[in-house]
Amino acid sequence: MKSGREIDSARVGEQLRANDKILILTHKSPDGDTLGTGAALCRVLQQMGKQARVENSEPIPEKYRFLLEGLAQPDFDPEYIIAVDVADPKLLGDKLSVYADRVDLCIDHHPSNLYYAKEVFCRPEDGAAALTLYRILKEMGEPITPDIATDLYTGLSTDTGCFRYSNTSSEALRVAADLIDAGADNAGSFTVHIKSQES
Repeated sequence: MKSGREIDSARVGEQLRANDKILILTHKSPDGDTLGTGAALCRVLQQMGKQARVENSEPIPEKYRFLLEGLAQPDFDPEYIIAVDVADPKLLGDKLSVYADRVDLCIDHHPSNLYYAKEVFCRPEDGAAALTLYRILKEMGEPITPDIATDLYTGLSTDTGCFRYSNTSSEALRVAADLIDAGADNAGSFTVHIKSQES
């Protein structure tokens, strides 16, 4: 039975604006979507003047480290906790399991989401959590910088298999184009990511 409250994107925006000292949790065995979405959200919150950082239970794979480049990771006691691309609290891993019953907001796209967070914004029709976050940011009117665009583009490309999987909707392709227009580095560090993924 679902225990978390299902909310809309407007409510997500309200919560992001209202809270500070925000900890962003990503899932163990991290991929480009959870890390890209987490990094993008963290950058947005920091440009809003919030204290925010991203954490994972495991070391970040080398091919994804560029996603966190230049991203401040301030030390603070979290007052608000967000999980991104995490359908089940067991996916947080050992290190982050202490937060399993403290998640205030979950932003996700998996139909299997257990609604363990206090509030949940889940869009199963989205091919990636990065796409789910993108629509939130657009509704909020937050600027999408080149670094944020790169983070989101990486997440979107990762979970759609470089736009080859059946979950690659026409909307996903339009959003990818918008992110390139916003400055996503799809020919630099992202190319390294793709080569690492396919090797």
